[in-house]
Amino acid sequence: MAAALSIDLDLPLAWLHAAPPPGTDGVLLLRVLALLEAAPPHLDDEDGPEALRWQALEARVDLTLQLLGQLLARGEPLPPTRPLVLHGGGASWLAATALPVGDVGTLVLHLSPRIPQPLYLSAHIDSCLAEAGGWRVNCSFQHLDAELQDWLEKTIFRRHRREIFERKHPHDD
Repeated sequence: MAAALSIDLDLPLAWLHAAPPPGTDGVLLLRVLALLEAAPPHLDDEDGPEALRWQALEARVDLTLQLLGQLLARGEPLPPTRPLVLHGGGASWLAATALPVGDVGTLVLHLSPRIPQPLYLSAHIDSCLAEAGGWRVNCSFQHLDAELQDWLEKTIFRRHRREIFERKHPHDD
Protein backbone atom coordinates (compact mmCIF):
# COMPACT_ATOMS: atom_id res chain seq x y z
CA MET A 1 0.00 0.00 0.00
CA ALA A 2 1.43 3.40 -1.00
CA ALA A 3 2.03 6.03 1.65
CA ALA A 4 -0.46 8.88 1.67
CA LEU A 5 0.76 12.19 0.29
CA SER A 6 1.34 14.58 3.18
CA ILE A 7 2.46 18.14 3.78
CA ASP A 8 4.22 19.75 6.74
CA LEU A 9 2.68 23.03 7.85
CA ASP A 10 2.76 25.48 10.72
CA LEU A 11 -0.87 26.46 11.24
CA PRO A 12 -3.14 27.83 13.91
CA LEU A 13 -5.07 24.75 14.98
CA ALA A 14 -7.34 23.59 17.76
CA TRP A 15 -9.14 20.44 18.88
CA LEU A 16 -12.82 20.66 19.75
CA HIS A 17 -14.35 17.89 21.85
CA ALA A 18 -17.53 18.28 19.80
CA ALA A 19 -18.93 18.01 16.29
CA PRO A 20 -18.23 20.81 13.79
CA PRO A 21 -20.49 23.85 14.22
CA PRO A 22 -23.58 23.84 12.00
CA GLY A 23 -23.43 25.80 8.77
CA THR A 24 -19.72 25.32 8.10
CA ASP A 25 -18.89 24.61 4.47
CA GLY A 26 -15.46 23.05 4.11
CA VAL A 27 -15.87 22.50 0.36
CA LEU A 28 -16.56 26.20 -0.26
CA LEU A 29 -13.60 27.18 1.91
CA LEU A 30 -11.22 24.81 0.05
CA ARG A 31 -12.53 25.97 -3.34
CA VAL A 32 -11.94 29.62 -2.46
CA LEU A 33 -8.51 28.74 -1.06
CA ALA A 34 -7.67 27.08 -4.39
CA LEU A 35 -8.69 30.24 -6.24
CA LEU A 36 -6.65 32.46 -3.93
CA GLU A 37 -3.57 30.23 -4.15
CA ALA A 38 -3.82 29.64 -7.89
CA ALA A 39 -0.90 30.49 -10.06
CA PRO A 40 -1.91 32.17 -13.30
CA PRO A 41 -4.92 30.07 -14.29
CA HIS A 42 -4.62 27.53 -17.07
CA LEU A 43 -7.42 28.49 -19.36
CA ASP A 44 -9.50 25.99 -21.28
CA ASP A 45 -10.83 26.89 -24.71
CA GLU A 46 -14.30 27.33 -23.18
CA ASP A 47 -13.20 29.41 -20.18
CA GLY A 48 -11.95 32.84 -21.04
CA PRO A 49 -10.22 35.13 -18.55
CA GLU A 50 -13.42 37.07 -17.90
CA ALA A 51 -15.40 33.94 -17.03
CA LEU A 52 -12.73 32.83 -14.57
CA ARG A 53 -12.58 36.29 -12.97
CA TRP A 54 -16.34 36.25 -12.45
CA GLN A 55 -16.23 32.74 -10.95
CA ALA A 56 -13.51 33.82 -8.53
CA LEU A 57 -15.38 36.99 -7.60
CA GLU A 58 -18.61 35.05 -7.05
CA ALA A 59 -16.88 32.52 -4.78
CA ARG A 60 -15.24 35.32 -2.76
CA VAL A 61 -18.54 37.14 -2.33
CA ASP A 62 -20.27 33.94 -1.20
CA LEU A 63 -17.55 33.24 1.33
CA THR A 64 -17.44 36.87 2.50
CA LEU A 65 -21.16 36.91 3.20
CA GLN A 66 -20.96 33.61 5.07
CA LEU A 67 -17.96 34.77 7.09
CA LEU A 68 -19.43 38.16 7.90
CA GLY A 69 -22.33 36.57 9.73
CA GLN A 70 -20.07 34.15 11.58
CA LEU A 71 -17.46 36.75 12.51
CA LEU A 72 -20.05 39.18 13.80
CA ALA A 73 -21.29 36.45 16.12
CA ARG A 74 -17.85 35.83 17.63
CA GLY A 75 -14.60 37.62 18.26
CA GLU A 76 -12.36 34.72 19.18
CA PRO A 77 -8.59 34.98 18.74
CA LEU A 78 -6.77 32.46 16.56
CA PRO A 79 -5.57 29.30 18.31
CA PRO A 80 -1.80 28.83 18.68
CA THR A 81 0.25 27.92 15.61
CA ARG A 82 1.60 24.38 15.76
CA PRO A 83 3.64 22.13 13.47
CA LEU A 84 1.25 19.84 11.61
CA VAL A 85 1.53 16.95 9.19
CA LEU A 86 -1.63 16.79 7.09
CA HIS A 87 -2.73 14.03 4.71
CA GLY A 88 -6.05 13.03 3.20
CA GLY A 89 -6.83 10.50 5.91
CA GLY A 90 -5.79 12.43 9.00
CA ALA A 91 -3.23 14.61 10.71
CA SER A 92 -0.48 14.66 13.31
CA TRP A 93 0.53 17.64 15.44
CA LEU A 94 2.41 18.58 18.57
CA ALA A 95 -0.09 19.59 21.27
CA ALA A 96 0.64 21.37 24.53
CA THR A 97 -1.53 18.94 26.49
CA ALA A 98 -2.45 15.28 26.04
CA LEU A 99 -5.70 14.39 24.32
CA PRO A 100 -7.59 11.21 25.23
CA VAL A 101 -7.09 8.36 22.77
CA GLY A 102 -10.45 7.40 21.31
CA ASP A 103 -11.84 10.93 21.63
CA VAL A 104 -14.08 11.93 18.73
CA GLY A 105 -14.23 15.62 17.92
CA THR A 106 -13.18 18.22 15.40
CA LEU A 107 -9.78 19.34 14.16
CA VAL A 108 -9.98 23.07 13.45
CA LEU A 109 -7.41 24.32 10.90
CA HIS A 110 -6.84 27.93 9.87
CA LEU A 111 -5.38 27.26 6.42
CA SER A 112 -4.76 30.84 5.30
CA PRO A 113 -4.52 34.27 6.91
CA ARG A 114 -6.46 35.54 3.89
CA ILE A 115 -9.48 33.46 4.96
CA PRO A 116 -10.43 33.91 8.62
CA GLN A 117 -12.87 30.99 8.49
CA PRO A 118 -11.28 27.73 9.70
CA LEU A 119 -11.70 24.32 8.14
CA TYR A 120 -13.54 21.92 10.46
CA LEU A 121 -12.71 18.22 10.06
CA SER A 122 -14.44 15.52 12.11
CA ALA A 123 -11.77 13.24 13.54
CA HIS A 124 -10.88 10.45 15.95
CA ILE A 125 -7.77 10.59 18.20
CA ASP A 126 -5.78 7.46 17.33
CA SER A 127 -2.74 8.05 19.55
CA CYS A 128 -1.19 10.61 21.86
CA LEU A 129 2.42 10.09 22.90
CA ALA A 130 4.72 12.22 25.06
CA GLU A 131 7.44 13.91 23.03
CA ALA A 132 9.96 16.69 23.62
CA GLY A 133 7.95 19.91 23.70
CA GLY A 134 4.51 18.36 24.16
CA TRP A 135 2.32 15.51 22.99
CA ARG A 136 2.33 13.99 19.48
CA VAL A 137 -1.34 13.61 18.57
CA ASN A 138 -2.40 11.46 15.62
CA CYS A 139 -5.95 11.57 14.35
CA SER A 140 -7.91 10.05 11.49
CA PHE A 141 -10.67 11.96 9.75
CA GLN A 142 -14.18 10.60 10.15
CA HIS A 143 -17.39 11.04 8.15
CA LEU A 144 -15.98 13.36 5.47
CA ASP A 145 -18.28 13.40 2.48
CA ALA A 146 -16.76 12.52 -0.90
CA GLU A 147 -16.63 16.12 -2.14
CA LEU A 148 -14.89 17.42 0.99
CA GLN A 149 -12.44 14.50 0.87
CA ASP A 150 -11.69 15.27 -2.78
CA TRP A 151 -11.08 18.98 -2.14
CA LEU A 152 -8.91 18.21 0.89
CA GLU A 153 -6.74 15.88 -1.20
CA LYS A 154 -6.54 18.47 -4.01
CA THR A 155 -5.41 21.10 -1.49
CA ILE A 156 -2.74 18.79 -0.08
CA PHE A 157 -1.54 17.86 -3.58
CA ARG A 158 -1.41 21.52 -4.68
CA ARG A 159 0.55 22.59 -1.60
CA HIS A 160 2.88 19.58 -1.90
CA ARG A 161 3.57 20.47 -5.53
CA ARG A 162 4.25 24.09 -4.52
CA GLU A 163 6.68 22.94 -1.78
CA ILE A 164 8.63 20.90 -4.36
CA PHE A 165 8.69 23.83 -6.79
CA GLU A 166 9.93 26.22 -4.08
CA ARG A 167 12.71 23.79 -3.10
CA LYS A 168 13.85 23.59 -6.73
CA HIS A 169 13.44 27.34 -7.39
CA PRO A 170 14.13 29.07 -4.06
CA HIS A 171 14.37 32.58 -5.54
CA ASP A 172 11.41 32.47 -7.95
CA ASP A 173 8.11 34.11 -6.96
